[in-house]
Amino acid sequence: MWQGRRVWLIGASEGIGAALAKALAAAGAQLLLSARNAERLRGLLAELPGAGHCAVPMDVRAPASVAEAWAAVSEAAPDIVLYNAGAYEPMGARAFDLAKAEQMMDVNFHGALRVLSHVLPFFLERQAGHLVLVASVAAYSGLPNAIGYGASKAALLHLAENLQADLDGSAIKVQVVNPGFVKTRLTDKNDFPMPCIITPEEAATAMMRGMASGDFEIHFPKRFTYVLKTLRLLPYRLYFTLLRALL
Repeated sequence: MWQGRRVWLIGASEGIGAALAKALAAAGAQLLLSARNAERLRGLLAELPGAGHCAVPMDVRAPASVAEAWAAVSEAAPDIVLYNAGAYEPMGARAFDLAKAEQMMDVNFHGALRVLSHVLPFFLERQAGHLVLVASVAAYSGLPNAIGYGASKAALLHLAENLQADLDGSAIKVQVVNPGFVKTRLTDKNDFPMPCIITPEEAATAMMRGMASGDFEIHFPKRFTYVLKTLRLLPYRLYFTLLRALL
């Protein structure tokens, strides 16, 4: 399904994004790569197989930057828009930092809204398109030391559900990705055990498989995500009791 498809990959410069860019290019996709770090994007471009790829630097926190990037990207008429931009700082209630919480919300959620303000009208006019939002298993329910991050990803998951409800039955496909722990610069900030942690390459493989499917949610690794899915079904009293025991 990827041969010749034009993919705008936002948050492409490292981690899951860079691994996914390499996998998509190897499968024949034409990539429009966005991230804040232009130098990293240029380095990634040099590693990609195939031709026709380009870098479009963008800061999702700045509406003007998003509008400028879209002006360039729209010329290529992307078939798929994949929002993978993310910010993360481990933070609990006893070390609450407003600036960090606002930054995570701005990148993880508000940035997606800014991108959608351009992409949705484009896809609706074409009556075709594929939207993929990368959230997290932290979106399922409240977890320790996840203030800001968990809330922003829960908002993104809810947004994906809204989009699916509104666009169900249309030719616009909506998917949400909820990864568990992936070994990246962001998870390197954690000082606690991360069960079932996987590599960015393993995450990219799971995402490629999921995006090719008809499933609304793509989640992995399943031996971990199904545990969290089960926990969120429990009454709150039991949920928090088990959470204390597990963590």
